[in-house]
Amino acid sequence: MGVITSRCFIDAGNLGRLPGKEGATLGFGNLKKEAVMGDEGVLGHTEIFEGAPFIKVTLVDSVASDKAKLIKFVSQNVLLTTNNGQQFTLTDAWVGNVLELNVKEGTMDVEFFGTELIPQ
Repeated sequence: MGVITSRCFIDAGNLGRLPGKEGATLGFGNLKKEAVMGDEGVLGHTEIFEGAPFIKVTLVDSVASDKAKLIKFVSQNVLLTTNNGQQFTLTDAWVGNVLELNVKEGTMDVEFFGTELIPQ
């Protein structure tokens, strides 16, 4: 047994290393497979995309946070590295949510979407 994933670091194109709070969520955007039924049982399956690959993270806000760059972030790769050495690249990524700053907590929830989430 090795180290269980519990921490990560996110490097986002021209934004560099992001000051993220603990944890992040990855969605692979893989195909959803549904059974196709016939009179004699399962005939096979169909495949449909349900959503784009994504990385969700909560960023810590400081005077060094470049919100203008974050809002305009598009067509760049995002690299997520876990504390056990796994790496995931979200290709051709963009910020997909409307940014909101939680002043009391000093945080911003950011959702990066991309064309593919590739395990390295």
